[in-house]
Amino acid sequence: MYTTATGVLLAMAIAAMATPALAGDCAAAARSAMLTSGHQPRSLISTKTDAQGKQSVTRQIQTETDKFVQLPNGQWYSMGIAIKDLIDDTATMKLTCRSSASDLLNGEPTVVYQLHTEVEGFVTDNKTWVSAKNLILKSETSEDGARISTLYDYGHVTPPANAKPMGVK
Repeated sequence: MYTTATGVLLAMAIAAMATPALAGDCAAAARSAMLTSGHQPRSLISTKTDAQGKQSVTRQIQTETDKFVQLPNGQWYSMGIAIKDLIDDTATMKLTCRSSASDLLNGEPTVVYQLHTEVEGFVTDNKTWVSAKNLILKSETSEDGARISTLYDYGHVTPPANAKPMGVK
């Protein structure tokens, strides 16, 4: 009985800590998290697992002044895209959302959203973990038989020293 009560209290505490920043309409909260996260310097690690189980990893770093992408071959590229230049497509995005759970991710309380998005004919279904700070910490999506899992990090954003400008060999 003690263990069950403790688990229930822990789940309620996680939900209470994560919910205030994200209260209200699910779609509005998800859009807000996308905007907040999109305008923060961050690094991402995306692991794509294809239908045969083969994995490839790509990394991205977005600083205030530039976006860097590391391809599976290990080479970093500079794309010349500053945060202020990023396009906000959340206004034109058709978004269906439901809050599915509360969770802890790396010790941070999160709300987990199930998202269905459509932008200019491109459709995705995502599971997204959003922190009480209104930042996306993780997302999972399926695309053409592959699963893509992305981890977001807002604290370790260091541009790579060996990045080549995109389009230069």
